[in-house]
Amino acid sequence: MMQLFLVRHGQSFNNTLPDGKGRVADPPLTDIGEKQAPLVAQHLASGSAKNPYHGDGPSGGFDITRLFTSAHLRCLQTSEPIGEALGMEPEIWVDVHEECGIWMDEVDKLPGMTRSEIADRFPRVVIPDEIGEEGWWNRPKETEAEWVERAQRVADELWNVYAETEERIAIVAHGGFIKDLLSALIVGGPLSNAHISSRNTSITHLSFADDQLFVGSVNRVDHLAAELVT
Repeated sequence: MMQLFLVRHGQSFNNTLPDGKGRVADPPLTDIGEKQAPLVAQHLASGSAKNPYHGDGPSGGFDITRLFTSAHLRCLQTSEPIGEALGMEPEIWVDVHEECGIWMDEVDKLPGMTRSEIADRFPRVVIPDEIGEEGWWNRPKETEAEWVERAQRVADELWNVYAETEERIAIVAHGGFIKDLLSALIVGGPLSNAHISSRNTSITHLSFADDQLFVGSVNRVDHLAAELVT
């Protein structure tokens, strides 16, 4: 049975903008986000997964075996302490980026961080060959049809590559993408009349077994004090 833990990044600068005015293309974590990230890291390393199907019962840990991250700055900043706490190297999975990618309204396309920029700032991160010095994004703003297709592509890879394994995978990603991926996994496409919300550094747990998907929990923030829930 493969276990999947979807972790939203910590609060970013853009998350603090109620109407989006003043947003930046690839926002960093805020001071609150920098407090949230090590808390979810320690929780994943030593906290209880509260999974009744775990071999050790609900008190068993997360026992992460693989750590993936989006290439957005806020996810790299969030996955860094998680990797340190777990003793693992975060692996960039380009397709788990946020809806739209790297964008600004007045710019046709933006590069995103380059391979050397990522390596210099996050030396523990495993960077795939597809990311070069032109930047990991370097294309126009993504359309809704494109992010729906991308979420399905990730869902298919989870089923085809990992579902029959015993891996316990954590993916540090985004609220929009987590919604899209859950929709792809559960109904095979976007939800037409519902929205799945994820708080910053929340954990959503899914299990894959015998061609079935089990939704264990969604949007858990047990590791955060009330004043840090955003």
